[in-house]
Amino acid sequence: MMLGLSLAITQQRGAAAPFTGTPAMAALTDIPGLVIDFDAADPATISATGALVNTWTNKGSYGGSATSASSNRPSTGTRTMNSLNTLDFSGTNHMDMTTEPGALTAASYTLVRVWDNDLNATAAILDLAQNALAGSIRSGLQVDVGNTDNRIYQYSGASAIADGAAPESDGPAITTLLGFPTLAYNYVNSLTRSGANGVPTYGTSTVWRIGGDPDNTSSRWNGAISQMAGYNRTLTTDEQFLVEGFLAWKWGMQGSLAGGNEWNAKDPRVNAKITNIVAWGDSFTENAFLAAADRWPALLQTNFGRKVSNQGIGGQTSTQIATRANGDVRFIDRIRVIWAGTNGPTAGNTVLGDIQSMVDYQPTTKFIILPSINSSTEPSGSANYINKMSNNTAVQAAYPNNWLDVRAMLIALQVPGGPYPDATALAGDYVGAALRTDALHWNAIGYAYVAQWIEDWIIAKSW
Repeated sequence: MMLGLSLAITQQRGAAAPFTGTPAMAALTDIPGLVIDFDAADPATISATGALVNTWTNKGSYGGSATSASSNRPSTGTRTMNSLNTLDFSGTNHMDMTTEPGALTAASYTLVRVWDNDLNATAAILDLAQNALAGSIRSGLQVDVGNTDNRIYQYSGASAIADGAAPESDGPAITTLLGFPTLAYNYVNSLTRSGANGVPTYGTSTVWRIGGDPDNTSSRWNGAISQMAGYNRTLTTDEQFLVEGFLAWKWGMQGSLAGGNEWNAKDPRVNAKITNIVAWGDSFTENAFLAAADRWPALLQTNFGRKVSNQGIGGQTSTQIATRANGDVRFIDRIRVIWAGTNGPTAGNTVLGDIQSMVDYQPTTKFIILPSINSSTEPSGSANYINKMSNNTAVQAAYPNNWLDVRAMLIALQVPGGPYPDATALAGDYVGAALRTDALHWNAIGYAYVAQWIEDWIIAKSW
């Protein structure tokens, strides 16, 4: 941290309280909505005759079970994954779910599967759900489709959500079907590749087979099926990565998780969860004119050790930003940084109203509001200055405990004896040339202060 920046923070914010985090993840039920949980590591859920499985009970809130009989039964107690029991399917086995779990596919959902594939370049179906025998597909997973290696297809409806470049197809792997109302994603070890998404079709499943196709016995699974965990809603990004991290560490696959999953290097069962950050704004958030590493959301992530999603789009008004933020479902559990209003409202809207709508959407106390910014051509007394400061005053009055006036804080560094003295800019109440890239936008130094001030704010709040 630069000396001047450290001094400014001390003067502006005072001493910071330590962040204590939230408890480590104890079980999949820590995430709301767990309705399906077939867990081969839990012996209480498996009924077997010798090594052959008769019944596998769903621990999720929907209840029900998967059953098998005769030569179709997979084996238990014969194979492990990370020293935990797993079910071994030989290519001649399958299990059929009772009707209770079929409700999962009726609307947006998240389904995580943990598996290993014993074959190579041979098509195999891990599970397949349909609305009826010989009916329409509702959910499923197939590897090496068409006997072509490195393919993992997931289904939310009849159309495949295809990943045709998946070297993980031999496993072991954790795959996630993430379903939104109009788009579903195929994740493999926390990674979704370009094009691995598609339009879902939702509807209740009445038949669902683990290890094969309910209509026939071809392409049955040859390998291990360790766990299937389903939530009856779309998980947020942080929830999804937490569930995948939990299962990865449980089953010994943490080293396979994509680098974007923060839990690939720390076990969520013993490490406290921290609250990540999403930044909504215009060019002052996007920072496209700076090198990627110098953009303040990237600096905040690097220096603070928390994920920061940069949701800035240059040139957008507060209304356009609000429209995007108020349609989000992936980051609703993160601390929100709202920086809107520099480009002004559209007709019929106000900056305050737009910000109020963002605050009211998925209400949380963990949000920070930054001010509208005036350029060097909008000095104190000008019409645009008066308009922007009026907006700032209204927003600050509405949210005094969430207002972080980085504009005033940066301008304050221009006082005589400060790190960037500029009497003209100080008198005009705008940021001077030493901290700008053009008449309006700040430079890397200015945004470094923003990143640090936000970090300091969050620490002081113990968020």
